[in-house]
Amino acid sequence: MFEFRSLEVVHWDYWQRFQLPLDASIVTVVGPNGSGKTTLLDALRTLLAIEDRDTARDYKTYLRHNGKPYAWLRAVVSNRPDRRGGRPFFPIKDDVVTLACRIRKRGGDWSRDYQIVAGDTPVETLEQGGEWLGVRDYRVRLAGAGLTRAICRVLTLEQGATDKLCQYSPRELLQLIFDVFEDKAVLDDYQRARTEQFDVEKELQQLGQDLAGLHLRLESAKADVRSFEEGNALRNQRQRLESEIAPKVELADQRAVIDGAKPRLTGLRRALRERERVLEEMRAQDAVAATGRDVLQEAIREARRQVTASEQAFTQARDAARDAEMLVKRRDELAKLQAQRGAIDVEALSASVESGRRRQAELKLEAERDRKRSGEISAQIAALSGGGRIVEPFERDFRAGLDQAGIKHHVLTELVEITDPQWSIAIEAVLAPYRHLLVLENPKDARVAWKLGESQQYRHFIVAERAPVPKAGAGTLLEVVRFSADPPAWLPRQLDRIRRVTDIEHGSRLPAGQDWITQKGYLRESRGGRHIGGTQHHFGTGARQSHLAELRAELAAISQRTQAREAELQELSQRVDAEQSRLMGLDAAQELVTRAAEFADAQARLPGLAEAAAEAAAALAQARAKIDEAAEQDKAEGIAAAKRQGQIDALARELRERAQQINGERQSLIQRILDYRRKRAMMPEAWRSAVALAAAREEYESASAVRREIERMDDRLARGGFVDDESCIPLRDKIAADHGELENSIGRRESHLERAKRLTQEARGAYINVLRATVRRYKKNLAALGELAGIGVDADMPELANDDVALAQAGLSVRFDFDRKGWIGLDDGEASGGQQVMKSLLLLVALLRDEDQPGGFVFIDEPFAHLDVFNIEKVGRFLRATDAQYILTTPITHNLNVFEPSDLVLATSKRRGGNPWAEAVAVLKRKLEDKAA
Repeated sequence: MFEFRSLEVVHWDYWQRFQLPLDASIVTVVGPNGSGKTTLLDALRTLLAIEDRDTARDYKTYLRHNGKPYAWLRAVVSNRPDRRGGRPFFPIKDDVVTLACRIRKRGGDWSRDYQIVAGDTPVETLEQGGEWLGVRDYRVRLAGAGLTRAICRVLTLEQGATDKLCQYSPRELLQLIFDVFEDKAVLDDYQRARTEQFDVEKELQQLGQDLAGLHLRLESAKADVRSFEEGNALRNQRQRLESEIAPKVELADQRAVIDGAKPRLTGLRRALRERERVLEEMRAQDAVAATGRDVLQEAIREARRQVTASEQAFTQARDAARDAEMLVKRRDELAKLQAQRGAIDVEALSASVESGRRRQAELKLEAERDRKRSGEISAQIAALSGGGRIVEPFERDFRAGLDQAGIKHHVLTELVEITDPQWSIAIEAVLAPYRHLLVLENPKDARVAWKLGESQQYRHFIVAERAPVPKAGAGTLLEVVRFSADPPAWLPRQLDRIRRVTDIEHGSRLPAGQDWITQKGYLRESRGGRHIGGTQHHFGTGARQSHLAELRAELAAISQRTQAREAELQELSQRVDAEQSRLMGLDAAQELVTRAAEFADAQARLPGLAEAAAEAAAALAQARAKIDEAAEQDKAEGIAAAKRQGQIDALARELRERAQQINGERQSLIQRILDYRRKRAMMPEAWRSAVALAAAREEYESASAVRREIERMDDRLARGGFVDDESCIPLRDKIAADHGELENSIGRRESHLERAKRLTQEARGAYINVLRATVRRYKKNLAALGELAGIGVDADMPELANDDVALAQAGLSVRFDFDRKGWIGLDDGEASGGQQVMKSLLLLVALLRDEDQPGGFVFIDEPFAHLDVFNIEKVGRFLRATDAQYILTTPITHNLNVFEPSDLVLATSKRRGGNPWAEAVAVLKRKLEDKAA
């Protein structure tokens, strides 16, 4: 290790130029605060290219003060051979070597150049040229000369930091030792490798997540491909069904129909011939019956002639007997009136006759009204029986106008059918206001229909907008109503809003906004509740049946009234006639005298005339019995003939229909054969063979089954959501390739990581021995320095294990024994200020001690601060006992004993006001005799 012999500065801070001797083992730099002590040490540090001090000041700070564009730092150092004979600056073999640092301003910034030359070379000679080194190369050369990283680390200690090493914790002290002896860099490298491995593990975890995501994408892509292939298979199968199987099955079906139609056609022809034979037999029977009926008709005509003659004879005899009987009866009445003449009340009898005439007139008027009503009812019954309906005059007139205008329409009652008779009352009640509503077939006729409705003042709706009936809600009125055609769009919605309820209690449990109705017609809506049910019926078959029942009941009532009226009229006529006769009895005596001969003749002839009339009546009855018998026989024959004719006509019609059927089926069979041949000719030969057709029929029993299968496939294709982009296949292949590549890459990287972790672990485990050797060497240095200083020093070897946590928590515990007063630790509060300084110096110098390369130098700022005289002397003796060169700083306020160990004192002073440069550093050198003394 080399030592300083002299130092020269040029334009460093406020020093213009001077040279200082440093050829002493202990050099003390003294001066007031701010006089340049630290500036001088920073010059040495800059010359040695040491820059890792924790301070804001660097070499550029010192050069900005004087305003010069350059500066020089030059030192002469020793180059003596070590114990092995090697020189620090080999191949330079001179005893001294010059270290120079040239600082220049270039492009607005400062740059440094270094030179190492043999001998004591002045600045002017160095400026002429030579081999200039960069900072990195220069540091490498100094490290080869013994300026290790440990020395550089110690040289960076700040002012007053030498007495703070003992305040480190065992862990911080161990870290400092590793840092000084360059073991911490190796540990940091191991830790950095471990961190990088952790980062790789995280990256592999991320790649694993990426692989999982890629796996999901691959599965999704595979699912897409499966969907595409399934959909493609379905489409291909559908195409096969549509292009091959369907024609085959249709052709096979046609062949089966043709084969089955021929026997059927033969059977129809055989049945036709059988029915023709039956028809001929029936016609022959009818001809025979017709001949017999002609004979019967002639007998009936003869019987009618006899009845006519008998009727004439009977009429003459009856009229003669009746006239005689009436004359005798008239004679008796006149005699009776003549006998009652004295008891007649003419006024009362006249009033009674007048009252009877008025009643007869009333009864005849009622009979006329009932006759007209019976006609109307008969017409209505005929209309309802024929499927029609009763139409009121205003509706009939308006519909006639629509028919005349060519507007097709329907009344709402023709469109509605009630499917549940139990709810007919409720439905009739709800639809009653719309029974005259008209629905137009063509919405374009609305304008003309509305104009006609305005002109005739038709007070009911004329609807042009119609819509299909939606699905009825459960429990609504719409559910029990069926429409034969599309109704107005609003009507089903109105019926669907009304719920059917069994009773009012049931309806009251429904929500407040729900409309409902009972079977008896009690309606609850938004406006409130009311009863709207009635007995009239207008809609559906039930309405027609109800109307028919009502009309027939009314007709029966009219018939009963007619019978009662006729009986009353007959009795009234007899009474009135009798009373009228009594009034006329006042002239009875005169009439008896006048017509006495006529009355006597009638009385004499009456028995003979009555007998003749009875005989004529008997003859007439006998004649009528014969004609009735013949008529009955003719009626029976007529019924039988009509029945036979009906059978003949029906059979003839059946024969015509069968002939048409046979002809139609024959034409259809011919057409099927032609279609079969045409389709068969269009098919490939392999498709139309019997085997192929049988196989197709075996696979699908009919063309309908094929169509259903095609429809099922269409439904699957429509609802299945199959992928139809064939690019999913190369996409799956690419994702699979990426997945495999990433999986292989992760496998390779995992194997590399495991190998790197294993190697790092093994290498660090092996390096643990180096760490233990470093700690042992430091412990040995502490023990040796403690002997020189007369202080007992002991250290516990840390537990160093190949583990991150163990290495991070490991520490070096050091104990000290001052004056045999007992062991104390690093910073346990029991040591005095001087003992603290001695502990720190021991810890510091132990970092620099090297048995292989003795010597070296140390910069220590103010090592004697806060020490008493005894401790200063003790520290001085310790410094003298070591082999290193010390450059110490101390303020001028200290005790003079601080200079006792120094061989050379450099005195600095502050720059005086007005002077651009500071005074040169004064040099005080101890004489040899003083040193010897």
